[in-house]
Parts: sequence; structure tokens; C-alpha cells
Amino acid sequence: MDTERIDFISCYCDRWCERCAYTLRCSLYACEIATAMCGDFAEGLELAVGRPHPVDPVDPVDSDAQEADLSPFAGAFDNVEMSPQERAEFDRDEGARDARIEALPASTMSHAYAMVSHRWLQERDEGLRARADPVLAEAFDVVTHDSALVTVKVHRALDGRDRYQHDRDGEDDPVQNDWNGSAKVALISLQRSEVAWRVIAQATSDERALALADGARDLGRVVQNEFPRAMSFIRPGFDEPWR
Repeated sequence: MDTERIDFISCYCDRWCERCAYTLRCSLYACEIATAMCGDFAEGLELAVGRPHPVDPVDPVDSDAQEADLSPFAGAFDNVEMSPQERAEFDRDEGARDARIEALPASTMSHAYAMVSHRWLQERDEGLRARADPVLAEAFDVVTHDSALVTVKVHRALDGRDRYQHDRDGEDDPVQNDWNGSAKVALISLQRSEVAWRVIAQATSDERALALADGARDLGRVVQNEFPRAMSFIRPGFDEPWR
């Protein structure tokens, strides 16, 4: 079994570690388990990934030359605190970004989907799950897990794209970028959630479950339209069969 860690695999997963075939190759999973074991993040980090590599000793001869090379930048980082004017400008920019994102159909629909599905699960899940067969229980597991995940991934995709469009912050690749990767995770979750909601609707004759299935389908179409190249994004590990 290959146990070599896969860089960035946790960035584009569905955070369902219990069902993941790559947990042994995920640094984030290792850190979470180690931290839970020892109760301390720093100790858990060291247990999971090892101690930091020591800094190489500096050659005294080279030290003077390095100091001379860096002298023009002396003091550049003495004050990294934002000034009141910089803070105000930052807050204005972030407020404008939030307004742009919240006005998009993908954002409003994903929040509505999360709230309605969460409300349905609060009201119906416990009673129905108690008498559910394995197929129905699996459907409950899927919609329960994905109901909050979808809106988080959609928001991350919209936020990342907005930062690139307005601030040129992020990757230049038209396909392999964070917003496409985040949108792909949302789309995969919406596809399986739609199927799961239809299983629930058929088993329970619940019209709201059927409406949620349609909502997952419609939201998926909107996200696909916003990020037409999302499904071409190659997720580390998951979309690399040679791994």
C-alpha cells in the first residue's frame, strides 16, 4: 500500500474522512488524529509530520554578504500593522466583495438550500432513520453530510474567482485553480444529494424532500453555468488514478 502523502488532497475533498480511501496519504487527517490523541495541536503536528528541519548553520563569511544584500530592505517589515486608513480601505473592499458574491444566484440558492435541508433534517431525520432500510439510511447520511458542505464550497469558489477578477489574487490557470476545484466538489456533492433526496422522497412520499431534490439539481445547474470548466479540474489524488 502506497502511504506517500499527497499534497493538497484535503483542499478538494468532501471532508468525509470515514469513507475516504486516502486518509493514510492525507496530512490534514494525520494532524487531526494525532491532535485528538495527544490533546495538543503543536504536539499533534509534530507527531503527524515530524519536527521541522533545522536551519542550516550560516557561514560567517557569507553572513556579511547576505546582510549587505538585504540592507536596502532593512526596516521594511518593522511595522506590518495596518494603519486606520488601510484598515478602512480593506474593510470597504471586503464589504464590496461580500455584496457582489451575495447578489449572485449561486450564493443565494446555496444558502437557501442549506437552510431548508437543515430544517427538514431536524424535523424528520430522527424518526424516519429509526425505521429506515440500508438504502434509505444511506440517503439520509448523504444529505446530512452534504447539506452544509455545498454552501461552503460554493462560497469559496465564488470568493476565489472574485479575488482573481478584481485583485488578480490567485492562480492564472483557466482550469487548475482553486475556484474550479471548490466548485467541482460542490457539484459532485449536489449530484449525489439530488439522487439521495429522490430516494427519500420516493420512500416517504414527502413533497419537501422532492422539492429539495429539485433544488439540488437546479443549484447544480447554476454552479455549472458559473464555473463551466469545474469538472475538468483534476483533484489531487481523487482524479489521479495512477496514485
